[in-house]
Amino acid sequence: METYFSYSNILAVSSFVLLTISIFLMLRIYKSMNGKLYGLIWWLSFILLAGFSISDLYMVYFLVSDKLAEHKVAMGIAMCCSGLFTLVVVYAGYRTTIDLKVSNISKHYLNQIMQSMSSYLVVTDSNYKIKKANKAICQQLGIGQKKLIDKHIKSVFLRSDLTKVVENYSEQWETFIEDKSGELKSVLLSGEPIYKANGAVHGYVFQAFDNHQKEIQYLNSFFRSILNNSEFAIVATDTLGIITGMNPAAEKYFEYSEKDILGQVSPSIFHCKNCLEGFVEEKGIESPELGFSLFTDLIDEGEPVSREMQMVRRDGSSFYGWVTVNAIKNEGETIGYFEIIADISEKKNAEEELRKANADLKDFAHIVSHDLKAPLRAIGTLASWLHTDYASSLDEEGCEQLNLLRGRVTRMEGLINGILEYSRVGRVTQEQNTEDMNVIIEDVYDAVVPRERFKFIMDEPLPKVKIDRTRAHQIFQNIISNSVKYMDKEQGEIRIACEAKDNFWKFSVADNGPGIEDQYFDKIFQIFQTLKPRDEYESTGVGLAIVKKSVELYGGEVWLESELDKGTTFFFTLPQN
Repeated sequence: METYFSYSNILAVSSFVLLTISIFLMLRIYKSMNGKLYGLIWWLSFILLAGFSISDLYMVYFLVSDKLAEHKVAMGIAMCCSGLFTLVVVYAGYRTTIDLKVSNISKHYLNQIMQSMSSYLVVTDSNYKIKKANKAICQQLGIGQKKLIDKHIKSVFLRSDLTKVVENYSEQWETFIEDKSGELKSVLLSGEPIYKANGAVHGYVFQAFDNHQKEIQYLNSFFRSILNNSEFAIVATDTLGIITGMNPAAEKYFEYSEKDILGQVSPSIFHCKNCLEGFVEEKGIESPELGFSLFTDLIDEGEPVSREMQMVRRDGSSFYGWVTVNAIKNEGETIGYFEIIADISEKKNAEEELRKANADLKDFAHIVSHDLKAPLRAIGTLASWLHTDYASSLDEEGCEQLNLLRGRVTRMEGLINGILEYSRVGRVTQEQNTEDMNVIIEDVYDAVVPRERFKFIMDEPLPKVKIDRTRAHQIFQNIISNSVKYMDKEQGEIRIACEAKDNFWKFSVADNGPGIEDQYFDKIFQIFQTLKPRDEYESTGVGLAIVKKSVELYGGEVWLESELDKGTTFFFTLPQN
């Protein structure tokens, strides 16, 4: 009888050990599996393996107990081989499962990388049917990935020769995509085949990038078109003030061609030397060099350059220009400067003509004041003497005619004074101080409002405003005197109010007078316009015209609201600053 350490027993035990290791590997495979189908196959395999292991255990028992003595060596070898075979098969399955898991993980990461790429990535089969597209191209097209699947790649990349693209995969080809807004967008496309193990083409990978060069060319063309058609002269320089370009308007202004001027220094070639020296003196620039640094140093310090300067043409003649200099920046860094020059010669000529017209108007005012008012006063004095000396000799009609003559003289003098005052608004520069409008109102009230007939109300204290005192007095006096003059009630009421609105003070002067019809709202602000005959109310028709001109001089506006038999409210605005 053989010992327990016979060859057959060792082989039988070894087969059982191998089967036990196989079961352990099966358990490891189970942890690495994905999907229900793989789970079902695993359970079937595991049950068969367990049954085989149990039967193998019985065979080990029979061999060890010597019940199969005649064939125990052969049986031991068979069991050992089957166990080894089972182990190899299970181990192969284990390694395949692990590799498949790693492959799935790699596939997941590759998919994540593909989706996160900013370029446009599309994967197709060998017939150019789309199988996968990344997030960037879907967002650009405004289409979900599912809608792109199985579509031909030419439905995405338009006007493209796919054969050239995949055969020359190291090159980029211009093509177009239609974005979600319906506009064609230029992109650069490259493609590469995906090969099977046998060398056959499995599919293609296409990658596209935004054609920034095309966009840059478009922008250059766009801005160049603006420069070429601008009426202003535009000169570009580098950081040292060396001219790098100029537009056709600059060629016309200065009578240089762009080719002639490139490489020269601005502003010394365009600007009057005396004008530059005056600029240096005004800005207090120390140790100046009459080069472009006069402007650029100020710009770099944050001080804008925008001013009137005298410019010089190629032939030495000059003209007045409005000069603006700005920096050209790239990501916050100054890479050059550009100078814009507007020819303001016509404006200067108009200013000169206006200056002469103002001088003529001033002379006219003196003539009116002296040569017209003096005879009027003489006529008025003579009428008074006649009335005094011959009153007893004149009948009632004669006295009335003399009184009418004196009234017409007074009215004429009032008109002359109104014309003079109206012409002075905006022409005579007066000092502006911060005036307390409450004090102005008190002065006007004391001067023009009969206390016994009028109730005067101020809803709240008025603000202080930076304005010429005389002009403020005129505005309120002309409005309030109108309320007093045309009051038709026994007890009149004038109410003054003010509120802040959009950086302006909005003043209102309301009365309870007869009111004004809508059709006359604009007419009353015109010079010499009155709503009542002058024989009923003595008026020059200048007061409200002065109000309108004075308010608009400060950038404000004036208007009114009125209701017949209930009163009128005049509004006007003055800036807070």
